[in-house]
Amino acid sequence: MIIDAHVHIGNFSASYPFAESKLEKVVQILRDEGMDYALVSSAKSLLYDCPEGNKEALAASKQYKEILPYLVVNPLLPDEALKELKNWRQKGFIGVKLHPNLHHYSLHSQLAEPVLKICEEQQIPILTHSTGGDPLSGAQAIKDAAEKFPDLILVIGHGGIFSDREVAQVAKDYPQLYIEISVEYEAGKLEKTIEMIGTDRIIFGSDCPLHHPSVMLKRIQVMKLPKEDEEKILWKTAQRVFSLKLGK
Repeated sequence: MIIDAHVHIGNFSASYPFAESKLEKVVQILRDEGMDYALVSSAKSLLYDCPEGNKEALAASKQYKEILPYLVVNPLLPDEALKELKNWRQKGFIGVKLHPNLHHYSLHSQLAEPVLKICEEQQIPILTHSTGGDPLSGAQAIKDAAEKFPDLILVIGHGGIFSDREVAQVAKDYPQLYIEISVEYEAGKLEKTIEMIGTDRIIFGSDCPLHHPSVMLKRIQVMKLPKEDEEKILWKTAQRVFSLKLGK
């Protein structure tokens, strides 16, 4: 079993002009690489229209059983965000996706607090984009959010890419934080992260189709982890964090 916890559908042509963004192609890539389930957000939601993108992700989940949709919200549009969050689980979403960098707010700002508060109260797991050293989504912003909302389930996208272990150190200190590892190819970094926080809080993701899932999967395989640890990373922790009811 493999769960890819970081997948997109839709066009990111400005930044990734060669990515295969059509839904059918993304699903085929995932199937070819043995991904059983994919936690998906829409480019529309991240780039210009959250409600429309959420509808697209939800529709994709109806078409393909392996797609499990994130609900994307933008705290800069509080009325819209709170409306989208209402009855999130009943609508068919598995969690929330935040992207402070594309939507231009800080994860630890007052603007984000209403969304984080609701997610903490309702135990809605959040996958947030994170870039190391960035004031919007870097280690300090994550640390401040974790301190304000100690019961918030927060999955740190890309492991805080380019973070030089800063995000892993924050995760070590705050047990409600998890690290999603897409684009973490740097030699030794993933091994060091596992050494710091163990495998119980590390979640597999690829950032497909912007990056190919085979590359991240190989990065896991070359570590030759014990089977139980590898399974935690590849699917067991994601299943637990997002409360997924899955068939084999």
